Amino acid sequence: MSDRFFENNDKKAGRPEIPSLDNSENSNAGNTTYDKDRGVIAAILAYIPFLCLIPLIQMRDNEQARFHSRQGLLLFLIELLAILFLIPGISRMVWTAVLIVALGAAIAGIVFGIQGKKYRLPIIGDFAEKMKI
Repeated sequence: MSDRFFENNDKKAGRPEIPSLDNSENSNAGNTTYDKDRGVIAAILAYIPFLCLIPLIQMRDNEQARFHSRQGLLLFLIELLAILFLIPGISRMVWTAVLIVALGAAIAGIVFGIQGKKYRLPIIGDFAEKMKI
């Protein structure tokens, strides 16, 4: 008789059921936020020299990571060329200007990556999009 008493009180109180932990609807919502955060981190790493290879290798499944890592890789190669070919005279000023422009483009890429925007860098963005990486 005491069992019935407790069963009736539970039904009258209208207590909600405890939700299951493996709810597929909630897990899909979390993945989009996770992917967006990975894309922002990849965008930051893509424009830092030598670190541009990390998102290129580790985050191939993220579209934003691929976009920024391709641009960052080309920018890194241009920076390497600018450093290697620094020779005295007029060419030094030209390559210094190229290096300064590349640094400005890297900073712009980081800023747009943090904002979650896809900004195609002039000239570099077209080449990066054609790359088969």
